[in-house]
Amino acid sequence: MQKIDFSEYSTVFCDSIQALEHAYENGLPESAIIKTSSPALLWARNKNAHNIEARWTSSEIARFQNTIKELTKNIFNSVLKIDGVERELALNISHSFLQFQKVLYKAACLNDDDFIHPRLFIYASGKTGPAVNIMNSPWDKLLSSNPLFVKFKYSLKNDDWDVLSTHGVSYWSRFKVAGPKTIIYRLAIKIMKNLPDWIFKREIIMPNENELNIEIASELALHGVRISNIQLKSSSNTRDTVYENDIEKIYETVGPIMRKRVIEWVAPSAIEIVMSLFKLHLEMKIKQFNSLVSIWNSSIVKSDKIRYAVLMNAPGGVKGHALSFVCRKKNIPLISSQHGVTVEISKAHSMLQVGFDNSVADVMFDYNFKIAEVEKKTCFNKSEHHIVGMPLRITNMRCNKTKSKIVSPIVYISTNLYHMGFNLSQRTDYSRSLYEKDLITEVLGKLPHKVRYKTYPEDNRRYVDVDPVLSLVESSKNMELFANKIDMRYLISEHKIFVTTCATSTLSWPVISRKPVVFINQKYNSPLTDDALKSLSKGLFVFNDDSDNFLSDLRDFLSQPIDKIEELWKEKKFFRENMIRNYFSEYSAGAGKRAAHIILKEYM
Repeated sequence: MQKIDFSEYSTVFCDSIQALEHAYENGLPESAIIKTSSPALLWARNKNAHNIEARWTSSEIARFQNTIKELTKNIFNSVLKIDGVERELALNISHSFLQFQKVLYKAACLNDDDFIHPRLFIYASGKTGPAVNIMNSPWDKLLSSNPLFVKFKYSLKNDDWDVLSTHGVSYWSRFKVAGPKTIIYRLAIKIMKNLPDWIFKREIIMPNENELNIEIASELALHGVRISNIQLKSSSNTRDTVYENDIEKIYETVGPIMRKRVIEWVAPSAIEIVMSLFKLHLEMKIKQFNSLVSIWNSSIVKSDKIRYAVLMNAPGGVKGHALSFVCRKKNIPLISSQHGVTVEISKAHSMLQVGFDNSVADVMFDYNFKIAEVEKKTCFNKSEHHIVGMPLRITNMRCNKTKSKIVSPIVYISTNLYHMGFNLSQRTDYSRSLYEKDLITEVLGKLPHKVRYKTYPEDNRRYVDVDPVLSLVESSKNMELFANKIDMRYLISEHKIFVTTCATSTLSWPVISRKPVVFINQKYNSPLTDDALKSLSKGLFVFNDDSDNFLSDLRDFLSQPIDKIEELWKEKKFFRENMIRNYFSEYSAGAGKRAAHIILKEYM
């Protein structure tokens, strides 16, 4: 284990109670200032634990967020003017700028003293989920210029972590959700890959999946289209589409835009290190783009006798940018489909336009007219849009009958996912935890009904310690904690009333079930757009958290008899069906068949 004299440090960066206890046991002074964003640490009554994100008020975060959309647009247009740079690379660079805002956000938490005085960073190492370790902020990179900075790596004990799975869900329940289309799709892939090329005139290449893409592919398979999964192959072809001197040209264009933003937000001592990190980030993304272009080129081999199309989920990142470049050169349409209701209802998502699927795909299959309307107005839009409705995996939720034995009449579907920094919310993680605390102690824990608290099934571990909010749930007499990493879609039939918050795709499952939905519209955390708020307020039970007496009004409403709430719900049926058509699914079924017909007619 790394040797370190903990007694020498009076200021420590740490986001783990377990790691901090190790430091105390090995000499860290009790008086040491602990800089952290961890809700668990900030709840632990350590008087020396300071919220490192304290400067980030809701208004400051809003100011930080509100300029991002225009900046990504400016960067995209500026890079596109450079000779030899094509659209896909310009898009990738603009998206890289968006991604780097997470680092800038963290840098803005530091002060000049952090760059000249002794600082200790206790880095937690352990199981993290499918992503790289995101349990630690990049303090080691940001403070690398401080000669008195030291990083200590702590290996977690009792390191248990589970990812989203169907463990504990019966095969019948999984089949009811997946449906026969998924079986057709899986069989088609297995059978078709062993058949000779001459049998097929058309082929759909699928680098990844989502619910609608699976349904589309199953329909295409029934029409004799070969369905092919593609695995990226390493390539010996190292020829770049952008050379080293081009990277410098790009940085010369992008650097001044970034520097102006960095100066606005960070301490003077942080400016140059943040700029150097941005340059490294930019170089890495460009090289990654180049590498992926080579790999996609070698992975997608065309036959002159077969018409091709690519069907991809979420192409708005570097993999999609590179694939789009290759598809354009090979004259292959890149098709994508919507993978959740969010863009059409969320006010916060506007700043993420550069990462929307329609910025990359040639063709988009949308659930509803609203998302097509929103995406067509973005400056990055390049897609032809077709409205086909939601996949059967979602629309079939309305067929689920309530079990005779209800687990609990009310379920609160938490969307409280911590992010360790910059995200769509205008609240810090600590502020989010306090918000969730108020909901539990002032509303959910005081209801005359049994309430299940369903945690957000995060795959990638944000903080080492258990969310302190959950202890409040466990101590409430009327509440049951459900922390298993199981998707809400498998639990729809076990409840009568759904309570949730934030304009995210989580809302789709309960809404489509047609059971009563109580939606909490948070002003500072992914709120509804103004138009969506009007429509959803008519179709659902919506409570705005900035209204007077919000908590007491919500508690009073949920304290009513369940059958009373259900009766009030029935009165909203007309408005709800209109709301569903506009903001969720234009059609009740047939999305895959509809999309497959369009592909066969127009793109293959």
